[in-house]
Amino acid sequence: MDFRLYVALLVPSMLATLLPDVLEPLSPRLALIIKVIFIAWIPSSLYISFWLLCRIIAQMPMEQLLPLRGHELERRVPERLEHYITLITYGHAWLSLGRLLDVIHPHGLFPLAVMMAYTLITVVAFGKCLLIAGIDQNHWGHFFDLYTLNDLLLRVSIRVIIKVITLFS
Repeated sequence: MDFRLYVALLVPSMLATLLPDVLEPLSPRLALIIKVIFIAWIPSSLYISFWLLCRIIAQMPMEQLLPLRGHELERRVPERLEHYITLITYGHAWLSLGRLLDVIHPHGLFPLAVMMAYTLITVVAFGKCLLIAGIDQNHWGHFFDLYTLNDLLLRVSIRVIIKVITLFS
């Protein structure tokens, strides 16, 4: 499967997550029906997109991968859409899971702190899913930078929380 076709499959799925917001003022009953459908559609959409990502990455030749940082070949490798394919898939997962949270907790935006924690945890969880699927970190493209930063932030946050708890115990 070509990665452009994969991106073409993800974009309508991302746009479909906005459908209840558009239909809510027009027909609240139809928007409610679509939200019920989302409860089944979102997990299956995430599974299919992740499965297709694994197939696409397995077919990618090594020359399309990003070189290691500081490597002299970094200047010679042009930016390609392949470098962003994992990041695009994560964006789809982030939007879909956010919509699922909206279906579960309607009528309100989540506070910034909740969205930051949600983003931090979803980046690390998506990266762990990639590792479990056997996708080498060299194939992650620009998502690897995002994963490394968020993994570090999550580990430091957990250590700080543990230190504060032990301090007050």
